[in-house]
Amino acid sequence: MGSVSKKSSSQSLRRRKSHGDGSNEATDGAPASGIVAPEDAKKRWRNWRQRTTFTFLMIGGFFSVIALGPLSIMLMVLCLQVLIYREVISLSSVPKKERDLPWSRAMNAYFLGCLEYYLYGQNIHRALKRHPWLEAHLQPVFAHHTFISFSMYLVGFVWFVGTLRKGSYRFQMGQFAWTHMALALVVMQSQFMIENIFEGIFWFFLPIALVIVNDIFAYVFGFFFGRHQLIELSPKKTWEGYIGGGITTMVFGFVFTALLSDWKFVVCPPPNLHMTIFSDVQCEVNPVFVPRDYQVPAVISAFISATLHRTVTTVTIRPVQFHSLAISAFASLIAPFGGFFASGVKRAFNIKDFGNSIPGHGGVTDRFDCQFIMAAFSHTYYSSFIRVSTVT
Repeated sequence: MGSVSKKSSSQSLRRRKSHGDGSNEATDGAPASGIVAPEDAKKRWRNWRQRTTFTFLMIGGFFSVIALGPLSIMLMVLCLQVLIYREVISLSSVPKKERDLPWSRAMNAYFLGCLEYYLYGQNIHRALKRHPWLEAHLQPVFAHHTFISFSMYLVGFVWFVGTLRKGSYRFQMGQFAWTHMALALVVMQSQFMIENIFEGIFWFFLPIALVIVNDIFAYVFGFFFGRHQLIELSPKKTWEGYIGGGITTMVFGFVFTALLSDWKFVVCPPPNLHMTIFSDVQCEVNPVFVPRDYQVPAVISAFISATLHRTVTTVTIRPVQFHSLAISAFASLIAPFGGFFASGVKRAFNIKDFGNSIPGHGGVTDRFDCQFIMAAFSHTYYSSFIRVSTVT
């Protein structure tokens, strides 16, 4: 009995030492009262300052790229595709196995190159139309672009099958599947950003801006008012942040769309890839950007008359502002689940961030995890409800 008692006492002492005095703290080291410890609050504010600083730096860089026109935007998207693909592929990396399979990384790069050639080949063709001599000599390449792309993929497929080794089949098949998942979710979805540019920079700029605004204000509302956890995958996401960010995004989208609609540089389809903010761009704009008068419902008109003593029967609104509400709703309600999916991936691989290239934000993937599904939705929505059909 004496030995058992001593053993219990020593274990109790060790527990008290590991948790401070052991009187007021829970097993996770946080105060039992739920009050944030001073050092935790200090760390939160330090992270807030760092995150805010680099957020404004990224926004400034983003606006600079927009001002330089379609070519710079395409190059930015290409760089993001490569960086994010690299971060995602590195998650499944097993150095010990890859040393025995020296071609695994090379094949990852090769399959990326095949898809990039397929996606950007048509855009390169558009650019070379300005140079008749080059277009004439490369016409066979562009005429058979799809067949050449598929042939390149087949070479990679045969290469992969030829490198299969006994004892590594499961690992190699897993790598093959992971590579194609990264290509589909990262590269192919982000290509919709490029497609949106050719419809007008507006359709590239607005969706990205909405996601950024939603992310910022969800963080702000969650930081100051967050109390109730939204989803287990992301413990720091709260209902307060989700709702506050959503409402702010809807208001921002409606107002920001009106401000952009008179700017020909963003609403006109780019006449060429060399267009910049200083170019004189003229076009016949899509009818959704033309203001229209709408009849105010009688109930709302009566309420305004009774409260503001003003008679309002019609309002002038651009149809695109109503479309922006739909796009804003997606950015607020569905696009964040792209981030939650990324959180699930990080939990599956037991990592905090995809990288550390952006201080306060993690890796590039951590900041663009919502943008790809947003770009896909924007392109689909534009093609379904906004694009003007023409007959040649």
